[in-house]
Amino acid sequence: MTRITLLTWFTFLSLVSATFAAEAAPNDAAAAQIAQLEQRTVKMAGTSVAEYSKELLDTAKLNVSDAKINYAAGKEKLGALFVQTATARLDAAEVRTAEKELLEKLAIRRSELKKSEARLERYRQGEEN
Repeated sequence: MTRITLLTWFTFLSLVSATFAAEAAPNDAAAAQIAQLEQRTVKMAGTSVAEYSKELLDTAKLNVSDAKINYAAGKEKLGALFVQTATARLDAAEVRTAEKELLEKLAIRRSELKKSEARLERYRQGEEN
């Protein structure tokens, strides 16, 4: 009788631990994803993204906080949605920043080109030797 009871308890504990392990896996993955997003926002805050895409960066930070809150409350779907939204906003912030930096470089190059064209025209007219 003792062996049967022991075997029953062992089986029960195995099933319970497997259930908790299955539940912990998505939460661990979500926690890792949230931690990665937090690190990404901190890194981006120290770059030109904070200057060019501050609104997107701030909103992404709020989305990360909302994701934490919803995962803690057991609302995995809503938490996952906030993680996806934060990721999309951070990606958009990076792209917007890259675009603005390229536009600034383009403006500088155009200015240099105009100066060179004016210099070439003066040379053609014999003003420069």
